[in-house]
Amino acid sequence: MTDLKPKNPDFDAVVRNSFGRQSFMDFIGADLTQLSAGSCDISVPHQAGLTQQHGFFHGGLVSALADSAAGYAAFSLFPANSTVLTVDFKVNFLNPSEGKLLIAKAQVISMDRKICHVNGDVFAMKDGREIHCLTGIFTMMCLEGRSDSANLGRAKVAS
Repeated sequence: MTDLKPKNPDFDAVVRNSFGRQSFMDFIGADLTQLSAGSCDISVPHQAGLTQQHGFFHGGLVSALADSAAGYAAFSLFPANSTVLTVDFKVNFLNPSEGKLLIAKAQVISMDRKICHVNGDVFAMKDGREIHCLTGIFTMMCLEGRSDSANLGRAKVAS
């Protein structure tokens, strides 16, 4: 495994600030619940507006949650004055995403100067147990010299 030390000593504040400006995360009621160098968890509570016709969390939402957790896991290792973009991801749905809460957990597995590979998994909390719903591999790009500039979103960030 690559040495996964953050290049920005202020990564925690930078990542949380970026997450707080993501309008989509705010819209779905997501919280950044865990952040460390190369790792990020994001959760979202069940809401009727986030489900598909069977009452499960919508697959697009489940994938998006994993993508954001993977992006922020990667971003936590990037240098100052950079931002992150998804290049590619491949996910497999393992079980219906049914429960009171979804939790996306992402962990960087390798990184070079510009490209970062991240494992991501999503779990649904149902009847007090975690059900593994999605697993995937995500490729993220570090855009150095590009600001992770402000927008109008105001998502909640757990401290």
